[in-house]
Amino acid sequence: MSKSYFISGANRGIGFALVKVLSAESKNTVVAGVRNVDGAGELKKWADVHTNVKIVSLDVSTAESNEKAAKEVASILPDGLDVLIANAGIANSAGATILESADVSYYEHFTVNTVGPIRLLRAFKSLLDKKSTKHFAVVSSAAGSLVSNINFPLSTSSYGLSKAGIDFAIINLNRELGPEGYKVVALHPGVVSTDMGKKALNDERFKDVLDEVSEQFPIITPEESAEAINKNILEKLPEIAGKFISYDGTEVPW
Repeated sequence: MSKSYFISGANRGIGFALVKVLSAESKNTVVAGVRNVDGAGELKKWADVHTNVKIVSLDVSTAESNEKAAKEVASILPDGLDVLIANAGIANSAGATILESADVSYYEHFTVNTVGPIRLLRAFKSLLDKKSTKHFAVVSSAAGSLVSNINFPLSTSSYGLSKAGIDFAIINLNRELGPEGYKVVALHPGVVSTDMGKKALNDERFKDVLDEVSEQFPIITPEESAEAINKNILEKLPEIAGKFISYDGTEVPW
């Protein structure tokens, strides 16, 4: 059965890998939201040979950009949207402690990682309302799990705090929107060798604990993550709504 998808942060890493996985089924329509359309060279090349992929401009940090993107997607998908995937995020606090992290770091992470998915859903809800599917998946992180964080060997400070914030929102959104037929899930994509992931793992402060981190959380490629997310989460979303699920299908404690 064909489905329509919107993915934020789709120009690289996990987002781009999800575009490729989901658009491999030619009956699907995949709309990719990117902050800089002109700079999304690889995504544009993919869209050139996959007519079921469309690209729109989106900066998740502003309500205006989300609303403008939703209007553009409404013209692409007049019958509505099945699955909204909030993937866009930042991670600029590797290794910094809670007190070392400047206020601006907390504000930036909160704006993009916590409020960003909420802005996205608010803007796209009328499109989701047109379909019976009503799936909303948010790429979170085990760094935001209060339980997992206890045993993590290094502080994730503003990044982890922002992910814990969106996890809280997911719990409440599932309760609030469940009666309308919505299925909402938070997902952990794994420790992925994206540009963002490599930057964090190559930080000097990670060197002494990298082996320990890798043992707890094996490093995987964006393609491996996307394939597993689709198989273990997106295809099973009705069964796992309201939960925090890892790419491998296991449940992550909040």
